[in-house]
Amino acid sequence: MKYNVIVATHHKTGTVWMDGVFKMLAAELGVAYLDSRAQSEHPAPALRPPFILLNSDSDFRDRPQLLERGDVRILHLIRDPRDVVISAMHYHKKSNESWLHEPVPGYDDVTYQRRLKEQPTRHRQYVYEMEHSSAGTVHDMLGWRYGRPNCFEARYEDLRQDTHLACWRRISTFLGFDETEQAICDECFWRNSLFGGLSRLGNRHVRSGDVGQWKREFTVPLAYTFVARFPGALQALGYEPDHNWVLDLQHPPSRLERLADGGLRPLRELSRAFSFF
Repeated sequence: MKYNVIVATHHKTGTVWMDGVFKMLAAELGVAYLDSRAQSEHPAPALRPPFILLNSDSDFRDRPQLLERGDVRILHLIRDPRDVVISAMHYHKKSNESWLHEPVPGYDDVTYQRRLKEQPTRHRQYVYEMEHSSAGTVHDMLGWRYGRPNCFEARYEDLRQDTHLACWRRISTFLGFDETEQAICDECFWRNSLFGGLSRLGNRHVRSGDVGQWKREFTVPLAYTFVARFPGALQALGYEPDHNWVLDLQHPPSRLERLADGGLRPLRELSRAFSFF
């Protein structure tokens, strides 16, 4: 390895995926592998080169100097915030992660998961996710300092569709792996990818993993709610040039299930109650 490698992700942007890839890679290369959950238990001596470090929330406030080291190359991974909300909501409804089952102060000591599942409609569940956990993820993606010369800025969407490994090879080259190491990188990436050797079946972290899930899930009212909550996020992250995507949303009648507040009767019931359809 020419450089030490830092992999910086965010919740539901491919963290488990990258963990699998780089943990396998570290084992193949015989280098130290650390993740963000263990950082507090592994002070500076544990970071003696060569190392690969995964930070699952891209938070380096405790070690800002790491990102400035001349012997470090960084891979930073983001995802379309709309898909982050969708993926996170479904994951949080079923996950056994401990924080989801701990009483939340100020919310009658009800757990996050229970509060989420108590929302009466899927619309309200997505809104709840926007207002809580995913709000932090979007904020963190926006708050990352972009433009570092030692950082490769990548998108989940590009890697998820990278069946020919073109993007991945640009990344592994940038991270400083030589030709022999790149062959190992390719193998580790392929074996841990849904289009490669990783089966979605039996993987509790993977519900879909698809790109552009929001096109199927977002109703127009939900889209307006998203824009109100994160007014410039998609533009700042380069996913949309403006808000016209909201106007482009089209859903067949079977998907027009709820009005804006998510608490009214389905539209088909309203159509029977009123003769304006």
